[in-house]
Amino acid sequence: MLLNFTCDNFKSFREGFDFNMTPAKRMTDLSYSILKETVPGGVQTGLPTSVIYGPNAAGKTSVVDAMSCMRQIVLRGNIRDVTNGHSGSHVLGGLSLAPCAFRGDAAPVGFDVSFTHNGMKYRYVLSAFLGGFLERNVERHIDRERLFVNDSLVFERTKDAVDELRPDAIASYLNVGYELKDSEKTRRAMSDNMDHESLLLVSDFNSFCSKRLVSEIRTWFEEQLIVVNSADVTRLHPGMYGDDGCALTNAYINRVAQEAGAIGSDLVSVSDPETHATRLMSYLQKTDGTVSVLDADGIESAGTMRLISIMPLIISALRRGAVLVMDDLDSSLHPMAVMSLINVFHNDGVNKRGAQLIFNTHNPIYLGYNLFRRDEIKFVERDRESKSSSLYALSDFRTNGRASVRKTDDYMMGYLMFRYGAIEDVDVNDIIQDVLKGDEGTDWEGVESLPHLCS
Repeated sequence: MLLNFTCDNFKSFREGFDFNMTPAKRMTDLSYSILKETVPGGVQTGLPTSVIYGPNAAGKTSVVDAMSCMRQIVLRGNIRDVTNGHSGSHVLGGLSLAPCAFRGDAAPVGFDVSFTHNGMKYRYVLSAFLGGFLERNVERHIDRERLFVNDSLVFERTKDAVDELRPDAIASYLNVGYELKDSEKTRRAMSDNMDHESLLLVSDFNSFCSKRLVSEIRTWFEEQLIVVNSADVTRLHPGMYGDDGCALTNAYINRVAQEAGAIGSDLVSVSDPETHATRLMSYLQKTDGTVSVLDADGIESAGTMRLISIMPLIISALRRGAVLVMDDLDSSLHPMAVMSLINVFHNDGVNKRGAQLIFNTHNPIYLGYNLFRRDEIKFVERDRESKSSSLYALSDFRTNGRASVRKTDDYMMGYLMFRYGAIEDVDVNDIIQDVLKGDEGTDWEGVESLPHLCS
């Protein structure tokens, strides 16, 4: 269960952001949907969903990218660029894109995540110096790295040394043969062996201290944190892979397709024996009894294809009790389909393992159906002068006075009336009128050559 994710100096967030997935204090909105997990010290609570609103280019996708970037760094174990083209994130492929472009100094990029997993509470802090935005030939290094388990500090590392090592906090997880009395000796050995670009967590701490604990943490990042940005391919068809040349079908995918209004009576997955690529075909029975099998992308609606594409991710998250973070979840989808998905995560009879859904959207209709608590509604806005983004929750507003927001308010109307910010009145009327002036000219006026940018 994700509790909190904090980021600093990442893309448009010059001053960072704090994305909280724990219930706000003294807030009783939709209390039946709160997630709970028992950890040492008590019961930890969490929010099942969160939605992010904001205008174009405000920084909504940057929130998703930040989570994806930290995930990939932890799984790779270093802050070097990916050169094979399979980074999983366009930012991670070139980490010089990560620092905010609109700040005067070259500051570290920071991540701080808190989560629960298998009855334990973790907090991992990572700060990396990557230079300034698009700065080349910079000497990168881990600026700071800290690990907490059940609120106890386990280690703290700076660029050149392991400053603190307290393995007594994880005594039952230590490698076989490790003795607590040797902790100071181990700390010095890890400091002498320091690689400035590699994470201590997955390198020396894993080797010297606790493979089991590191495995638990890596498993959470790999399997329990599912991040899908707009560049990712989500065409997944579970149980529909077989030998080349085979045609397979999946009853559950077909039920989803029919619910979404599929034209074909059945969807069939076919594996090409030459390319080994899997294609989804639509089985169409005509009124005269004849049958046609067509490429599903060519006959089914974009919404139908989108729903059956993301459904495996939804099912996977619910089965694992994972965190599913999606950029533009509702792209091509009808709002009623999206609201049905949201309700699944709020239904503890279905969401038995405490899965969480986080997504961004432009559609304000989800604010008008009593779907979300105020602390589940997040806003991102970007200052036009400083170019810096900020993130805040609806629960940050007061509950009394002129600027108050109560749980009985119409959130959708309040948002559309500019009460909460994170919305812009975009008017291209004057631009279009200027382009269309006169009867002569090309379809797009105003084109000019920029010799200093031409090759």
